[in-house]
Amino acid sequence: MHHQALPAGVSIAVIGAGIVGVASAYELARRGYEIVVYDPAPPGEAGPSRSNAGHVAASDIHPLSTPGIHWKALKMLINPDGALKIPLSDALKHIPWFWRFWRTSNGKHFEAASNALSYLCRNALTDTAAMLESAGMHNMLTANGGIFIYDTKQSFNAAKHSWANKSVHGFDSEEMDAKQISREISSINDKFRYAVRSQQWAQVQDPLDLVRGLARAAQSNGVVFHRNQVNSLSGSPDCVTLETSEGVSHYDAVVVAAGVNSVAFARSCGDTLPMVSERGYNLTVPAPEVELKLPLVFADRGIVATRLTSGFRIGGWAEYAHPNHPPNQNHFKSIARISSELFPGLKLDGADFWMGNRPSLPDSVPVISRSHHAHRVYYNCGHGHYGLTHAASSARLLSTLLTERECTREHAAYSIARFN
Repeated sequence: MHHQALPAGVSIAVIGAGIVGVASAYELARRGYEIVVYDPAPPGEAGPSRSNAGHVAASDIHPLSTPGIHWKALKMLINPDGALKIPLSDALKHIPWFWRFWRTSNGKHFEAASNALSYLCRNALTDTAAMLESAGMHNMLTANGGIFIYDTKQSFNAAKHSWANKSVHGFDSEEMDAKQISREISSINDKFRYAVRSQQWAQVQDPLDLVRGLARAAQSNGVVFHRNQVNSLSGSPDCVTLETSEGVSHYDAVVVAAGVNSVAFARSCGDTLPMVSERGYNLTVPAPEVELKLPLVFADRGIVATRLTSGFRIGGWAEYAHPNHPPNQNHFKSIARISSELFPGLKLDGADFWMGNRPSLPDSVPVISRSHHAHRVYYNCGHGHYGLTHAASSARLLSTLLTERECTREHAAYSIARFN
């Protein structure tokens, strides 16, 4: 499909200063565009970029909706410590979204989503490393792999098919026995006897520090950050008009990278963006008194653990609820209790509890796309759990979308047109 390429030097507004928005701004500025970023909060402060797990999850090539997901979801909902939470008040409103989510688990839909995610995943480690290298931040990334822990032999065996499928796509892993687990993760509860080490996995020193550092690098490339709320956008054949808390501004194009807030902007452009808030809960302990060399994924529990510069962070889960609802305090209590069970020596003193709204699409594939209706509006949003993982590759794809007249096969997989 042909469209008009945007020449270098034109002005582009980016709405959103999370990792995806800042990476987009950084990459577009490097390509010679005049970039202004809008967000009422400082870079990285408002959304899940602030306190996510810090994993670059490059081997997660499958959508969250896997074959048989409806049975797994029922089990998780029944279990009070299960990874899935849907408050009754929000359940009915989410039915259309969950129907689309369930469709993703079937046949060609699952294959299409896996192919789209595989492209981003294959590039995740190299693109992230290259972006950080060019920003003078290469020391923020450690790519030594990650470990997936299984509660039972049954779940470990059930996961083998998925790991074999990942291996076919070029994502290597190796099984670990109880001896290796106790040697490499000495702080973990010794009841865990089954694990898989994924080679294509990495972590950052701290996700908020990374966004801040990248924003500083973007500023030194001429990017301007405005601490303003964008109330509305409207496109015309010649420009895009933003109405902000400080007044009206005009740009040659706009990139919507506003997390869960992207839905309203899409609606105003006539685009369908079926995004919901998938809330994650975690705690960060500044002085945990336990060691952790590699990032961990407790595969049966929807919980991850990472040693960051800000402390020991553990949490996860998926709560489908309105983004403005206050956090459920019982979830924090459960996460704290489970953390102590997983790491018996963990000291929880001074723990900082946090909840964030992940922007989740039903097929787990982000929208990196030109608007279906407003031709000067672009989207880079809906990354769900994988904003940090896919930010650098998404920014690269977005920039080629703006600079090239032809939409490539890669671009088609992330088009917003799939929802229209």
